[in-house]
Amino acid sequence: MPIDSSTAGIRIGHIATQLMTDTRPTRVRLTVLSFLCVLSFLTYYDRTCIVRAQQDIQQSLSLSDEQMGLVFGAFWLAYALLEIPGGWMGDRFGARFTLTRIVLAWSLFTALTGAATGLYSLLAYRLLFGVGEAGAYPNMALVQSRWLPKSERARAGGMLWLFARCGAAFAPLLFGTMTRSVGSLQAAVADTPALYWLAALPSWRIGFFISGLLGVIWCLAFYPWFRDEPAQKDTVNPAELRHIEAGRDTGEQGHHFETQIWRQLFTSPSLWAMSLFYICGSFGWSFFVSWMPRYMKEVHGVAFEQSEWSSAWPLLCGGIACLVGGVCSDALVARTGWRRFGRAIFPVSGCLIAAAAMLAIPHVGTQRGATICMCIAAAAFDFGQAANWAAIVDMGGRHTGIALGFINMIGNLGHSVQPYVGARVFNSFGWEALFGLYAIAFVLAATTWIVINPVRCFYDRRQRA
Repeated sequence: MPIDSSTAGIRIGHIATQLMTDTRPTRVRLTVLSFLCVLSFLTYYDRTCIVRAQQDIQQSLSLSDEQMGLVFGAFWLAYALLEIPGGWMGDRFGARFTLTRIVLAWSLFTALTGAATGLYSLLAYRLLFGVGEAGAYPNMALVQSRWLPKSERARAGGMLWLFARCGAAFAPLLFGTMTRSVGSLQAAVADTPALYWLAALPSWRIGFFISGLLGVIWCLAFYPWFRDEPAQKDTVNPAELRHIEAGRDTGEQGHHFETQIWRQLFTSPSLWAMSLFYICGSFGWSFFVSWMPRYMKEVHGVAFEQSEWSSAWPLLCGGIACLVGGVCSDALVARTGWRRFGRAIFPVSGCLIAAAAMLAIPHVGTQRGATICMCIAAAAFDFGQAANWAAIVDMGGRHTGIALGFINMIGNLGHSVQPYVGARVFNSFGWEALFGLYAIAFVLAATTWIVINPVRCFYDRRQRA
C-alpha cells in the first residue's frame, strides 16, 4: 500500500522529535534541587525565628540569659545526637520517606514551641524539635548523591546553603512581620467576645503556630512527586539519566547496607577531621543565630525590633558567598583536576578571614562598621561551605546519609554549647573576649583540612577519579 508524502513527513517528524527528546536531557533534577532549596530555607527559618522572639519569650516566661542560652543549645544538642540515626534511616529506607517524616516531626514541635509555659516545657519542645529535624541535611545530601552528577555537586551545595542562610537571614524579619500583623489583627477583634481568646494570646505564640504549618505544605507537595532514584521517575529521559550517572561509582545506587560500614565510618581520618572543622566552625558561626541581636542592642543601642535587617545582612552575605564558592570550587576542580586543592582552598582561606573579621568587631565604634565586619566574617566562613558539602558527598558515596549524619552529629556539638558558653563569657568577661574565642575557633577549623581528603571514599581505600 503506497504511503503519501504527507504521512511520511509526519512519521519522519515524529522520529526526529523522539530522537531530540532522547538526546536532549530533561531537567527533572532541577525540580528536585528546587524542593531541596525550599526545604533548606525552612530548616533555618524554623531554627532561627526564635532569635527574633527571644526577648518576648524571656519576658513572658521569666528566663535569664543563661537559661535562654540553654534553650538555644537544646535544639542543637538533640539535633546532633540524632544525626546518625537520621542519616542511616535515609540510607536504609530512602530519602523520600525519611525526609517526609523529618519535616512533619519538626513542624509539629515548631508549632508546640508557641505552647510553652515555662523553662522546662520550652526546653522539652526545643529538644524534640531537634530530634525531629535530625537527619534533614544528611538526607538532602543523599538526594544530591542520587540525583546530581559530580560536576554539579558543589554548585548545588552552594544553592542549598544560599537558601539556608536566607532562611536564617529572613527569619527575624518574617517572624517579626508576622507577629506585628497578628498584633494588628488582635487589636481589630479585641472587642469581639467570640474572639477574645485570640486577642489575649501573645503574638509570638501564634507566630510559632503559623510557622509549623509551612513544613506540612512542603510535605504535601514533595511526597507524591519525588522518587528516590532518577530511574524511578517517568519524566526523566535516558539522556538526563546518563548525565546524572556520569562519573558515578557503580555502587552508589540502592539502599543496601553493609554492617562493616560502621567500623569504617568511625575510623575515617577525613570524616573525623571534617567533624572537627564543623565543631569549631559552628561554634563561631552560631553567634549569628544566637547573640548577634543582643550584641547590637547592648553595644550599639539597636532595639530588637530595629535589628531585623542588621541581623539579616551578615547571613545574606554568607548565603551569596556559599553559591559563589560552590561555582568557583567546581570550576577550579574542572580546570585543574586537583579535587583536594579545589575543595580545600575555599574553607581554609574563608576561616582565616572570618577569624580576622571577628577580632575586629568589638574594636569598631559604629553600628555600620560592626555590621560590615560581621558581613565579612559570615561571608568568609560560608565561602567554603559548598566545597565542604561537595567533599562530604564525594567521601560518602552511597553512604552519604550516615557520613553527613556522623559529621553533623559531632559538628553540631559546637552549636549546642556556644549559646550557653557565649552568655557566660560576655556576662563575665565582656564581648571582646567572646569574639576572641570565636576567632580561635575559626583558625582551628582551617587547620583540619591538613587531614581531610575528598579524593577517597571513606568506606573504600582505593583512589577515586
